[in-house]
Amino acid sequence: MALARGVPHLFDCWEQVLARFEAANHVHLFLDFDGTLAPLHPSPRDVKLSGGLRRTLRRLSRNRRVHVAIVSGRRRAALRRFISVPQIELMGLFGSEKNGELILPLKTRAALPRLRSRFQSGAVEYPGVFFEEKGVSFAIHFRNAPADVQQRARVWIRKLVLHFRPNFHVIPTNNAWEIVPREVQGKGIAVRDYMRRLRARGLAIYLGDDLADEPAFQALRRGITVRVGPLSPTAAHFRLENPDEVNTFLGRLEEELS
Repeated sequence: MALARGVPHLFDCWEQVLARFEAANHVHLFLDFDGTLAPLHPSPRDVKLSGGLRRTLRRLSRNRRVHVAIVSGRRRAALRRFISVPQIELMGLFGSEKNGELILPLKTRAALPRLRSRFQSGAVEYPGVFFEEKGVSFAIHFRNAPADVQQRARVWIRKLVLHFRPNFHVIPTNNAWEIVPREVQGKGIAVRDYMRRLRARGLAIYLGDDLADEPAFQALRRGITVRVGPLSPTAAHFRLENPDEVNTFLGRLEEELS
């Protein structure tokens, strides 16, 4: 990964980026949700998408040159409630959940109640760590826990996941670990397979703020990739500071492509 200080700000390279927009017959716009479209919130349920941003997304999704997809660790049903724009494709569970439920092997489905029980019994030992169940996966949020509690929780989770391998594995994010079925392979494989499956032509753009987005940046090296948030090592070509700048970028993109 490149050091963040060597990654230029997207708006400082606008003429270069604009030339690629103008040359593209079609744009495949992939967007992370939390920390990219919407500011991070201590409670994942309380995240809000601004009305202005939703209107921009709606206009982009109606443009014949643009296909918009949200690629998130959240479930598809949750994204539908937040986004509320029918034309946008929702790729939940790190891109593995597209047009319906994720189909899991019998062994994996049978293991879910046991894994859930282990999390419920162990959660009280780690104050400040928030355990979120997502139906077929689990998110363990560390942001509000002291450093020593985070470390103990990670050791416990590693041992727990080893017990349930190969049916489950960990996808690390900035402030959480996602325990997911092995069929959930991450955002990089999801966007690569998407482009291959549709034999997609045109310009791919991906915006994300998280460690889980780095594989997608690497998978779309020929596109335009943007890391959102504080300076950090990244494989992205450009950076933006926060969701407000993402909103500004999407507005500019919509104007240029109209």
